[in-house]
Amino acid sequence: MPHTSHPSRPKRPTQKRTQVTDDDGWTHVASGGNVRRVMRTRPRGTTAVKESGTGISSDQPEEPVLTPAEAPGRLTLNELQAQFRTHRERWEGSESWTKLTGVLDERLRRAGEKASSSSDADTAPSSIPARCPVDAVVCIGLGSPSGFLRDGWVDRRSVSLYQLAALASIKDQVACTTSSDIKVYAQDPVFNTLDESLLAALNINVIKHPEAFSHITANTLLFCPGAERKHLELLLPSKPWLLFGGPLEHADSGGVLQGYVDGAESYCLPVFEALEHAFWNTRLYWVEEVVGAE
Repeated sequence: MPHTSHPSRPKRPTQKRTQVTDDDGWTHVASGGNVRRVMRTRPRGTTAVKESGTGISSDQPEEPVLTPAEAPGRLTLNELQAQFRTHRERWEGSESWTKLTGVLDERLRRAGEKASSSSDADTAPSSIPARCPVDAVVCIGLGSPSGFLRDGWVDRRSVSLYQLAALASIKDQVACTTSSDIKVYAQDPVFNTLDESLLAALNINVIKHPEAFSHITANTLLFCPGAERKHLELLLPSKPWLLFGGPLEHADSGGVLQGYVDGAESYCLPVFEALEHAFWNTRLYWVEEVVGAE
């Protein structure tokens, strides 16, 4: 019986698969242009364990070296500013901002009234002084509004643009409410030259690590939705009056973060429909009063 010959099918070329882990703990697996996400097995910051000639030893967690994010080659400042305006319009048209601006306005107004009445009245040395209006806004960990992180694999530009829109909106509201010259600082090693130009156009001063830590006082509004826990543990002992970020609850029972939460009140933003994880469980915290030195 004659054999029927069938044309052989061409073999598919083998595609190299690449894994890149992002800041949220997800590993992006790329194969032929397709990307999926899987959770990494060992969270960042844990101690690496290796075998040695004398047994098993543990190394201290390595501090990642962050460099300026790489912006798309054809992106111009005008285009980046247009992107920012679009993100700000969406942010300021959201329920999240509508609710937040009401809470923030009330906090600023009450603080101003207390500061004014306190300056006009004689107070005993042991009394609790009122908070002064905000004299500075400090932003930590914003990320790059224009560039990709980790060789172009991680795209957080929309998150950073929405968070920058929130920073700009809050900055303008604080300046309007307090009627004073508000200094605004932003610190993040991933800022590139485009980011710095965009921030400068918004009257936000870019500073280098660790300069931001010296600007945190009891009258600071700390803007930190993207800050790492290790940085917050250094910032929060200064007891900034207002903090936009978190959530901080149950982060470290009995530690610095929980200590700040225990002495503060907070308001949780409604879900930001345009991009939920840009402000997922973000809160505005405020410390009503601070006990003066005896």
